[in-house]
Amino acid sequence: MNRALRIIFSRYGIVVIILVLVLGVIALANRRQETPLDGTNGVDGTDGAASSEAFTEDDGFATEDCTGDDCYAEEELPQEAVDRAVEFTAAWLNPGGSGQAAWFDSIEPYMTAETAEAMTGVDPETVPAEEISGEPAADGSKVSIPLDTGTLTLTMLEGANNWTENGWLVSAIDWEQS
Repeated sequence: MNRALRIIFSRYGIVVIILVLVLGVIALANRRQETPLDGTNGVDGTDGAASSEAFTEDDGFATEDCTGDDCYAEEELPQEAVDRAVEFTAAWLNPGGSGQAAWFDSIEPYMTAETAEAMTGVDPETVPAEEISGEPAADGSKVSIPLDTGTLTLTMLEGANNWTENGWLVSAIDWEQS
């Protein structure tokens, strides 16, 4: 027993243990990649075609790299959503130099509850721009608004919050420095 433990905990024993662990992980990873959609036989002995039909049905959503007749153009945002995004941006820029609480109160009605929660505690001094410098552009559910130091991209969502029964709300905020 003592001799076996000496062999296992020697340099060579540890190398063998590590090698076995690495090969085990690789084997599990390869096994996990096998799916009925990769052309291998399914568990039930079929060629996988029956189970892949559900995955190839058109779900109505287009992918970014989609080309051809099977793609759907994203619906354009109505002008109301673009206007709401511009109103949010005007409040977000904090033109009056309000403190944190007043600034948050001014932007909260424009956001979904989740976005408002994420913005809680944000200091308005960290807003990286001072004014809108161009016309907003809608692309799918996003509105890009050029500002003096970059572009603010807002993802708009139709919904409700404590201030709006049913309207367009900001569900995500993205900033790109120019």
